Amino acid sequence: MTNFVLATAEPKTMLSHMALYGLAAIVEDSGLDDVRLFWTGGMESRPVLTAPRATPETIGEIVRAHAAQRATPDSWPSRAVSDGEPRALMSPRLSVIPSSEGWSSLQDRRRDVLDRLTRSRALLDLRLLAALGEPSYWSLNRKGERFQDDGASRLEMQPRNQGSEFVGNRIRPLAAAVAARTAAAVSDGLLGRSCRDEIGKDAATSRTPTGFASPGPTDNALAWCALWGISQFPIAQRIRIRVRGGREGFAITTGHIGQGTAGHCYVPIWYGRWRTARLRSIVASRQLREFAATGLPSEEVGPIDPTACQWLAIRGVGAVVRFTVERFGSDSAPERRAALGEIVKTGRR
Repeated sequence: MTNFVLATAEPKTMLSHMALYGLAAIVEDSGLDDVRLFWTGGMESRPVLTAPRATPETIGEIVRAHAAQRATPDSWPSRAVSDGEPRALMSPRLSVIPSSEGWSSLQDRRRDVLDRLTRSRALLDLRLLAALGEPSYWSLNRKGERFQDDGASRLEMQPRNQGSEFVGNRIRPLAAAVAARTAAAVSDGLLGRSCRDEIGKDAATSRTPTGFASPGPTDNALAWCALWGISQFPIAQRIRIRVRGGREGFAITTGHIGQGTAGHCYVPIWYGRWRTARLRSIVASRQLREFAATGLPSEEVGPIDPTACQWLAIRGVGAVVRFTVERFGSDSAPERRAALGEIVKTGRR
């Protein structure tokens, strides 16, 4: 087995976890056999992807080719809402769609993309799109006013100022930036040997982390993998489910606790080497969600099963890292960001 260590990633930053998940999903989707992921032990734990052929050259080329395929004019990230409208069709949050005709057109175009991806058996692309969600035509308040963003994942934290959206302002430029690199430059960025933030111009105020870390220069290959890490966190759509003191109908996002767009995100730290399928089963478990709410007000998640900690420990989970989602900027276009994580241990050693 060859270990590929994300040397600059550490457990208290959500970007580190998402980059590991996304990298493993991309590499596994490429056909590389026996892909596992784990965290090193000790005081400076680091995320690791391991596989028999996980050399820097192989991993770099897999990630570069993955981005290049999504940067072509025929790819789903390149599809627009309409012929004269540059907004990305597959973004889960878009500016207001005012008419029934607009909604019908949007749905028809989205279904066409999904049908094409299904026919080509593009499982990872379908998994990401399902996890991102979609603009909700079904979520209304008592006055009949539409909450269009209620169908989107809470992990999609692209700021919406000036009409920006997730696919058009993050997926597209990151795909182009990573595709333009050599395989060696991609692997160097992932391994922490270099840091190039092409889309953020290496600025101290760069928003390339897209809510998974504080603003700052972020290697674009690492950010590309982190955004694909969302694919491991499915959502469950809801229609007019009343939440005490809060909104109705927003999608339940795996790895997120709380009402609306704030709350907390959470991820596991585990012992041993996991496949991505095991990761998905654990992050989607009721036990992880309930344990992640330890110490939070009960209205965040409801009653907590006292055996959840033991259930997780038996399955190798040593801790949960919980990230408070903070809000910045205006109320109309707030910027959301995961703060540094709090580690909650299960007692597993």
